[in-house]
Amino acid sequence: MIVLDASMAISWLLNEPGFSASELNEVLATNRVTVPAHWPVEIGNALLMAVRRKRIDPGRLAQISAELARLDVAIEPPIEMDELFALIEFSENQGLTLYDAAYVHLSMTSHSTLATLDEAMRQAATRLRISILPI
Repeated sequence: MIVLDASMAISWLLNEPGFSASELNEVLATNRVTVPAHWPVEIGNALLMAVRRKRIDPGRLAQISAELARLDVAIEPPIEMDELFALIEFSENQGLTLYDAAYVHLSMTSHSTLATLDEAMRQAATRLRISILPI
């Protein structure tokens, strides 16, 4: 199973320079993908910013939506309020934002490979001995 963070998903969806989409396509085709509950909003915000900054045409959003639908991403339910403070503590201990900590924590608790381009998340995963998708 793969925990796919928004940074890698956006690089894949927007075909960003220097990103190897073919390798990720192969991984995504052969593995179940799971993400924390905030992932759709994070993806949506990144796409909105890409449109506003004229990195993509608004007409491309329908194509991107279809690509996302083909992924068959399992979205984890939101954490309960009593879990929030444990995640805050985890975030603080790992030096991550709460959003990034949610990906790392999900990878840790589900024994999944973390797919991220974020260096701080990769370092935290290494410290925690979480498998990381090579980039």
